[in-house]
Amino acid sequence: MKSMLKEETIQKKSSLILSAILIVLLVGSVYISQLIFQEISKSYHIDILEARNVFSLSCFFYAISFFIYGPLSDNVSTKLLVLIGSIGTICCLILSVIIDCFNLYLVVMSLIGFFAAAVPAALFAYTAKNTPNHKLPQAMGIMISASIVGIIFSRSVIAMLTDFWSWQIAFIIYAGFIILACLFVPFGIKQTTNQSPTTSLIGTYFSALKLFLDKTVVIFLVIGFLLFFVYLGISSLLTFYLKGAPFYLSSTVLGWLNFAGLSAVVGSMITGKLTQVINEKYLFIICLLAVCVSIATIGFSSSLYVIGLGIFCLFLFVFGIQPLVIAMLNKIVPISSRGAISSLYLLACLAGGSIGTYLLGIVYQNKAWIGAIILCVFLSIVNLILALIAIRLIRNSIKN
Repeated sequence: MKSMLKEETIQKKSSLILSAILIVLLVGSVYISQLIFQEISKSYHIDILEARNVFSLSCFFYAISFFIYGPLSDNVSTKLLVLIGSIGTICCLILSVIIDCFNLYLVVMSLIGFFAAAVPAALFAYTAKNTPNHKLPQAMGIMISASIVGIIFSRSVIAMLTDFWSWQIAFIIYAGFIILACLFVPFGIKQTTNQSPTTSLIGTYFSALKLFLDKTVVIFLVIGFLLFFVYLGISSLLTFYLKGAPFYLSSTVLGWLNFAGLSAVVGSMITGKLTQVINEKYLFIICLLAVCVSIATIGFSSSLYVIGLGIFCLFLFVFGIQPLVIAMLNKIVPISSRGAISSLYLLACLAGGSIGTYLLGIVYQNKAWIGAIILCVFLSIVNLILALIAIRLIRNSIKN
């Protein structure tokens, strides 16, 4: 009996570790181009600002696809979804290296976003179903942290490998990492018999769309959209800004600077604990204020060390906000809609990041770095106002 329990514990731990590794690699695959726009633009002989569309489209398709795969994770085998997503991403990474037409390259990179989304969608659902309730917060915390580490890891590693060899070789090596992880899927992810869904797929999507009728939900979705519009937009523009005068940083140095983003893991863990001593609504406002200050620090400083501190704080507070918003959203929607609201919020965030990368690039092109920073500070202030409105709506609904 003891040996069976020990074997089951080992199985669960190995599943969790493999799930985290796969999420790191597949979520990361969406972000691999973000620090190498200059190298991509040289390969295809295009303007460097046009190269930002590579990330923008990949991120947009990732966001849309996550919501598509969400309901499927309750109806389709986890192994099948993980393998489809992983193999599709591997094929796209290899194709991207041999394509010599930029428009086709954009299509392939968009497909990376589409396929990669299947893996976190399936594994988040798998982890939730196979983890006891008392261990679920810790397990889901690991999954969220893996997503954040994936963003940092992929951007930094690809930037460094690109400087050492080329972005093509970097992509092939990254595909090799995913292939290696896939070898353990048949052993690390056990087959589970899913319960029959209570509603059809069409019913699931319809219930999710009904959430848009809730004013408070819509405000929180807009907050997530604007937050990532600013965060991912600024992250992408930093590539152009820091590679130009007066910094002239290499991709390798940018990769090391990008490791400041590991603060996001700390942010996502700390705010969850702080809610035990500070009201989550007050903490939410404090974090949004800190995002404003971080953007101003990055935008108006001429010191690389201060900019690095600003990047550290931006990641820390943006991802510190995520568990707070998800907790508040889960409290205002029915239990049956909690999966859908998570998908909608992620969709709003990543769509904001994708559109922000594109539109802020236009602002940067016409109004330079300062113009983009002023717009981001303004949008962050709008987010603060929206947050205050959302909190007031929640209080009024409690009173009624």
